[in-house]
Amino acid sequence: MFEHDARDGSECRRMAGSAKTRAQSGFSLPELLVVLAIIGAFVVMAIPLVNEQIRIAELRAVSDELAGHLRAARMIAVSHHKDIVVTVSADPTNTLSYSDTNNQTRTITMPGKVKIKTGSAVSITFHSDGSSGAASTITTESAVSTATERWILTVNTVGMVSVSHVRV
Repeated sequence: MFEHDARDGSECRRMAGSAKTRAQSGFSLPELLVVLAIIGAFVVMAIPLVNEQIRIAELRAVSDELAGHLRAARMIAVSHHKDIVVTVSADPTNTLSYSDTNNQTRTITMPGKVKIKTGSAVSITFHSDGSSGAASTITTESAVSTATERWILTVNTVGMVSVSHVRV
């Protein structure tokens, strides 16, 4: 690692290539600050997008949960050979309720930012053969940034439940 100088035996110098200058030893403070500023700019732009996706996911989860409860009410009607009425209460209560297998009323309340839109079916009746009294829809929506996310749950006369999405 050290090379002896032939002229003066007391002087040692480092071999070329092993010495690092100050410029090669790492990043300077201004370089690190520029990188942190760029990362900060990306974070500032990403936060609203992430919040928007969280709200969309929350609304979708609520709509999927409602579809699951509608399907459960249909299965209860078939398995217990009796009509099950699902009651839908739009804004301001934003609830859906039906009798479960123990004849206890099961009530599902929407989270704060998710609303059941007025104009949705007031009640949906599932008969013992699995059919529905009439085709019905339940519309859930939530304001997301500049648009409104809307999920539409449709129950056809056969009793099948489907979920569709619209952004308005």
